[in-house]
Amino acid sequence: MTESKSVVFPTTLFPNKNLINNSMNANDILYTPLDSPSMPAIDTAKLLEWVQKNTVNQDIPNRLDASKIAETAKIYPWNIIYPKHNNVWQYNFNNEFPELANFFHSAYNLSESDVDTVVLLPVRNDFAGVGLWHSDPDVYGLRMYIENQAVENFLLVRPTVNPYNERPNFDGAHQRHNEVELQDITFNAKLYLPNQTFFINNFRAVHAVNTDNPGTLRIAAIIMCRKTPELTAHIDDLIVRSAEKFKEFAIQWSAP
Repeated sequence: MTESKSVVFPTTLFPNKNLINNSMNANDILYTPLDSPSMPAIDTAKLLEWVQKNTVNQDIPNRLDASKIAETAKIYPWNIIYPKHNNVWQYNFNNEFPELANFFHSAYNLSESDVDTVVLLPVRNDFAGVGLWHSDPDVYGLRMYIENQAVENFLLVRPTVNPYNERPNFDGAHQRHNEVELQDITFNAKLYLPNQTFFINNFRAVHAVNTDNPGTLRIAAIIMCRKTPELTAHIDDLIVRSAEKFKEFAIQWSAP
């Protein structure tokens, strides 16, 4: 990994309203809630017990997350675990949480086999402040909050200068944009529900978790799929349609 350059991030958070226009495509959207069915009822206490029990011994080869990078340890906000990896359920997750296992694909109108890997991301109880600025390595940027008790100032988004249509060189899986020029603007993503699906753009933006109150319950999930033309068309349509529906929440890329 190359040496990280010092980057000063702007402190001003810009409102998200009126950013959506009629000529957008999926790559133009930096963040939007997704038009999905409601989250099923989840026993979050049981889910967190499952996380605590299985994070200790999880062995996932060729992981693409940054949890083991020493330099990011103090700003890595999650207790990360993989309920599903390479189309195989881990630690009996699908039997212990069948409704949630089904929702990981049905929420986006996908088949179970479409979803290759699921990453569960409970925020650490001791974490506060702004976490690791990064872009995720997955292709489609499908996300959900199983629970988020911090619906304000929970996620910061900063756009790239250039309108990339594929993930630029972030020098690793979760890299802090050493070689990618960013705009001098930071958006504050907003939720309309404490448990909902959403999209985050990994091509034209970096993002960071923000936690004002340590110990606030917050469990996110990354939904990963192998790229195919059919899935790309389906998910792009979902993103654009959702951004049009949730105009007051969606954030769109625009040139600096």
